[in-house]
Amino acid sequence: MLKKNTMKNFGILLLAMVSCCLLQAKNRVVKQPPFIARSSSTIEIDRVVVSDTATVLDIKAFFRPHNWIQISNESYLLADNGEKYPIRSGNGITLGEKFWMPDSGEASFSLIFPLLPPTVKVIDFIESDCEDCFKVWGIHLDGKLPELDLSDDVKKQKLNYDEPLPKAELKDGKSVITGRLLGYEKHYALPFSCRTCDLLTAKFEDTEIKVNEDGTFRTEIELCTPTTVSFSVGRDIYFDVFLVPGGELDMAVNLRELSRSESKLLKGKRAGGKKVYFSGTMAALNDEMITDDEHLMDVWGMVHWNMNDLYNMTAGQYKAYWLKKYEETKSAICSDKKRSQAYRNLLLAQNDLLCTLTLTRVSSNLAYAYVQCSGLPAREAYQKFKQPELSDDFYDYIRQLNILNSPVMLYTNGYADLVRGMGYMRVKMDDKLSDIFAFILSSDKVSVEDAEIIREFKANTDAGKISVYREKMGELRIKYDDLFKEFSSMQQDYILKKIIAGYLGTEQGLFFDLQKMMKYAQKISDFTPLTIHDFEEIRKMSDPYYLSRLTRMNNRLLETIEANKKKKGYTVNESGEVKDEDLFYSITSKFKGKVILVDFWATWCGPCKMAMKQMKPMKKDLEGKDIVYVFIAGENSPKETWDNMIPDIHGEHYRVTAAQWNYLSKQFSIQGVPTYIIVDKEGGIIQKYTGFPGVDTVKKELIKALEK
Repeated sequence: MLKKNTMKNFGILLLAMVSCCLLQAKNRVVKQPPFIARSSSTIEIDRVVVSDTATVLDIKAFFRPHNWIQISNESYLLADNGEKYPIRSGNGITLGEKFWMPDSGEASFSLIFPLLPPTVKVIDFIESDCEDCFKVWGIHLDGKLPELDLSDDVKKQKLNYDEPLPKAELKDGKSVITGRLLGYEKHYALPFSCRTCDLLTAKFEDTEIKVNEDGTFRTEIELCTPTTVSFSVGRDIYFDVFLVPGGELDMAVNLRELSRSESKLLKGKRAGGKKVYFSGTMAALNDEMITDDEHLMDVWGMVHWNMNDLYNMTAGQYKAYWLKKYEETKSAICSDKKRSQAYRNLLLAQNDLLCTLTLTRVSSNLAYAYVQCSGLPAREAYQKFKQPELSDDFYDYIRQLNILNSPVMLYTNGYADLVRGMGYMRVKMDDKLSDIFAFILSSDKVSVEDAEIIREFKANTDAGKISVYREKMGELRIKYDDLFKEFSSMQQDYILKKIIAGYLGTEQGLFFDLQKMMKYAQKISDFTPLTIHDFEEIRKMSDPYYLSRLTRMNNRLLETIEANKKKKGYTVNESGEVKDEDLFYSITSKFKGKVILVDFWATWCGPCKMAMKQMKPMKKDLEGKDIVYVFIAGENSPKETWDNMIPDIHGEHYRVTAAQWNYLSKQFSIQGVPTYIIVDKEGGIIQKYTGFPGVDTVKKELIKALEK
């Protein structure tokens, strides 16, 4: 009986194995297929199954828990025969609807497409043609990628790893970048850009790099010093490159290897060459940077932190924790003789910078750890978080690390950000600078009536109550803006002269020079030309770079202002004498019959201006359609700055009073700028966004409103 059953079971097993083999033979199955490039790291293809009826892509998604992704019902496969195969359905996901990620931040689902011909070897997955949609290019159904196409020059090049770092100094010049994206095809809509940090504005600026049909590219990056910049391929792949003013660097960018190394499914598989092949200025250093798999600087990346380590730390514990990490990283850099001296020096500079930044951000980082680990809803956690008490010697790391005035900080891609940020450190102030209300009340510019409101507001705030004068206080904040700015300036001077200069033992040097010059650069950024007195002060600087650079910046601003005077396409409107409750209707009713995008913004709001820049191509695409763009700013946008800026912002412009702005903020629960409201042709509000939701989202909603 036992023998009979055993033979029977063996027969069943054999039949199952044969059936499985026949099924595999019938279906074309590729597990974790290699690919050339992708637009985002959010989705990966775990398996492709081509049966006799359909093509199925098994997808793994990786995204923030409790946030949503979406797969468009306009998705398709583009095959190497030039044909498009539109999506049929989804399994485990509903096409065109929000898919909410689980606690793990990982999910699986399948996408079903029509049957592919057996001759198709390569496909692209295109989640519709929108700019932000998921795309995976060059998916090889045979499981193999073709041989890497490297030129003989690249194969034979010899790099000089003994080349020292160039002198760290302020020196204007352009770095010429040439190269090719290896494996690139002309239909790849793959963004490629370079991000630099402007030394005087401390703003990160992106330079889009045009890629030719054959994958070649050439660009010039303006620099003021030898420094590190960041290149990005797609939305999620970044690599750092060291550039020199006047230098020329060629890069053969290996798309397939960059993609594999960043893939959660493929990173364990065999490498397909270097990520980037360099030749030219500082090629050896850049080769070391791109091939270094130890990633010593990851210790400073917040995504790598264990927030439980920081949860409920005191400021002193936080400081000791990171200084220990700093010393461990420094020791690892110095003891590793495999790296060149130039690369070690660069890593040491980065370690110095990132440690200082991390310690300076003690309050915000501990708050973030509390929000992540407390188990409370984010808003409640932020409200309950108590700012850490800073001891009198908390900032003595400024003296211990002693890097703020060091020119080698120019090598890093975040020195300007550090210089600007340290002027706003949270420190213990003298009594007269510890209470902004007391400072405002001490001024003879404040009326008796306003002083009483401020006292009442302060008393309620100190008692943890919400004051009935909250809205009125918003108006006073604008009315006495000069006093608030004066107080902020006095606090910054205290931080620089008493705290930082006290620890460094000097008020002179690169750090302090940049602090002074940043104020003039900010003035220009705010569309306010420099005065004769400003230039007299700038000429006192020992380094001629500052005068040269600020003169160029100011001249460009003057040219822009003159050009703006001749521009058309914008209209200045008056809101008029209307009741607060009728204000929004009075603004929008004149455009009834058209779709309206209302943009609440401010001249000083960086994200507002960035969003406007990103929407320019969208506005051009929608030109001629029944869409009106309405821009509303408040009195906290200086009139002169507003006048100078709006000619370059096509649309209908309103600058409302402080009281009107406060009413609109309350009416629409405006928590900050930018805020957007979409109004349909009948005057009804159909969408509201706090923060810029992206060009594709705005464009999609505008078109949807047009079609109603």
